[in-house]
Amino acid sequence: MSTVNVQPTTSARAAVTYALLGTGARRAEHTKDATTRAARFTCSMESPEAIVARAEQVSAAFGRRNEMYTYTQNFSPEEFDVKNPEHVQRVHDLGVKLAKRMNSADFLVVTHTDSAGGHLHNHIYVVNHDNLTGKSLSRCRSWSRGLRQVNDELMRDEGCQVLPDPQQPKPDWDLRRGGFKEGGFEQILGDKVMEALLDPRSVDREAFEQVLAEHEVRLRVTDRDGWTYSMRRADNGKWGRRKASSLCDEFQSSKVEEVFDFHKQNNQKGEHDERVRQAQAGAAADLGHVASLDVAARRNRTTDERTNESRERRERVPSRDGRGAERGAEESPHVDLAAARAELADAARRRDQEQALRDREDAERRREATERERAREAERRKRSEAIRSRLVLDDEEPSVAAHDDDYGLG
Repeated sequence: MSTVNVQPTTSARAAVTYALLGTGARRAEHTKDATTRAARFTCSMESPEAIVARAEQVSAAFGRRNEMYTYTQNFSPEEFDVKNPEHVQRVHDLGVKLAKRMNSADFLVVTHTDSAGGHLHNHIYVVNHDNLTGKSLSRCRSWSRGLRQVNDELMRDEGCQVLPDPQQPKPDWDLRRGGFKEGGFEQILGDKVMEALLDPRSVDREAFEQVLAEHEVRLRVTDRDGWTYSMRRADNGKWGRRKASSLCDEFQSSKVEEVFDFHKQNNQKGEHDERVRQAQAGAAADLGHVASLDVAARRNRTTDERTNESRERRERVPSRDGRGAERGAEESPHVDLAAARAELADAARRRDQEQALRDREDAERRREATERERAREAERRKRSEAIRSRLVLDDEEPSVAAHDDDYGLG
């Protein structure tokens, strides 16, 4: 049983970095240890960096505001156990199958086991470019128009449970944060609240408030506004606040209580999920330059490195769909619009030439088939005429003989 939701994102790099490294202390730890928060990930290109570069390239070349569409596919803990490696792999495979069913576009599927409520979920990042049409995505861009139906159909085909009375799920923080300004007050506040929720010490409201205080966040509860989170703003140093409902449904009282119960159960069992950590370490081995996703690190690269990468990109011939095997030049924070458009134009021209060749070959095959059919039809007509001629002759011969006989007898 799974629910799915979608939201466009204007920054593929920020979205993918969050999926692989997280934020705050978790991100610093993953960066230091060269690990990732992903239990599993699958990329249709050679690496996450490559797919980010692809999203940035087509967005700049075609003037598209949205670089990617991000999907969250959440599974019920009653059906899949977050601590079962086979279940983790199964959920990941379902995410990959959904990505392939939705669109003909490049994608990255990241499976997480570190949700606050302890459920398995996939993050699916799809480049806003249909490789078949060369246009922006048109399918599965909203829950009510195709997305839910495709996901439910996949669940039925794979023998999974399907919600009997589907209702549009409210987006969780992993999806909701993309709707706020990158590095803005709301996004930073929400990230800190989520960090506190993920902390296993948050077993009740009092403990939760103590963990929030470590992140310099306060919780206020009133009958009128419910739960409200506040922290000092970076722009003016004053305290700013946001209602939990305006940030994310996960941050409201009823949902947070479920997280408390989950942490209590885990703490009572005293279980430590080494298998998941091993899976995360194994996924990191094939990550492919995750550290390069950090914008600050990218900006610290030397001019010589960017120059060499630009030269290498120009020398490499991209594949026929416009995706080069290497995208070093795209790692520059400044997108070369002319080069990007030229590369895409070359790819489009090659596609057109190959399509024209296929069209000519198809036309030749159709012409030959038509000629063969005409020859067969002419042969059939010839045989039919011959058969009719024999039948006519056979009918006339008895008639003439009878007439002669009658004339003679008379």
